[in-house]
Amino acid sequence: MKNTISLSIRKRLPCVGILTLVLLLTLPLRVFAADPPGIPDGWSQNYTYVNGIRVHYYQALPAPDKPVIVMVHGVTDNGLCWTTLSLELQKDYNIYMLDTRGHGLSDPFTSSDDGQTLVKDVVGFVEAMNLKNPILMGHSMGAATVMRIGAKYPDLAKAIVMLDPFVSRPTGSGGRPTNPPARDTHESSKEKETEPKKISVNMFGDPETLVKQNNYSFDELVELGKKQSPKWDLMDIQYWALSKKQYHGAYTAEQQQAMSGTMRTEGALAKIAVPSLILKADASPEAKEANETAVVGLDKIKLLHLEGTGHNLHHDDLEATVREIKRFFSETVF
Repeated sequence: MKNTISLSIRKRLPCVGILTLVLLLTLPLRVFAADPPGIPDGWSQNYTYVNGIRVHYYQALPAPDKPVIVMVHGVTDNGLCWTTLSLELQKDYNIYMLDTRGHGLSDPFTSSDDGQTLVKDVVGFVEAMNLKNPILMGHSMGAATVMRIGAKYPDLAKAIVMLDPFVSRPTGSGGRPTNPPARDTHESSKEKETEPKKISVNMFGDPETLVKQNNYSFDELVELGKKQSPKWDLMDIQYWALSKKQYHGAYTAEQQQAMSGTMRTEGALAKIAVPSLILKADASPEAKEANETAVVGLDKIKLLHLEGTGHNLHHDDLEATVREIKRFFSETVF
């Protein structure tokens, strides 16, 4: 069949060269395919065996003589959700981006996991890869993870960067986190009324609910991301969409506790012994004051709020995020 098509085209276009012919045959596939994005040029991906599972990770452009950064994403994301930030930092740092357990291409949670498991996974990754005093960077649940590592393993990291972790708790919360919500915030009440097909992304739920969202098309998720996150770069939206299709999170109550337990960070900040930066999303004056009060007297901790940003502040304002991280590194770490 392929030869018949080629001969037919050559009869009609006798002057077309072989290279042009190949392009004509393959161009429709490249134009109309809606596959998820690949990884940036020069990046790589691989697995290592850590804490009883395969952990999948991405590495930005190799920079073996530069300081190492290990990045840990939040719930339902994957390692590629760090891409735009990593592209800004990869010239000066050797960057590894993990798919945490139950996310991306890493192995699922197990029945024996608990609130210590994700912490042990990251520590195990650093040890398995023989990374000496890396900078640990985390967002949301990943921020809680690296915060707890800083408290429990004081000699592991050179510095810690936390993007919108839980810092203060409102009175009466019983020490429980009040955010992020159980549902990813890519759905509005207006869309619920107007969209013929409701799309929402859940962090927790029964297997049927979680698998259903894996079956949303990539294009559907990209369009949802565009509507709900107009500040984001298209690349961030595409990798966000890919991560939701890959998310194979906690299917049981015990596995859900492994994730929610990871975010119990009470007392961890005060035990961190290395320079640390907390970048918080914009908030009310009262919430900002509460966050700032929570770090009073903690000389190793620097806390800043980024105006106009939400929970995914590195997507909402990449420029400000990069600026503050670089300033922190230059003034405090190097």
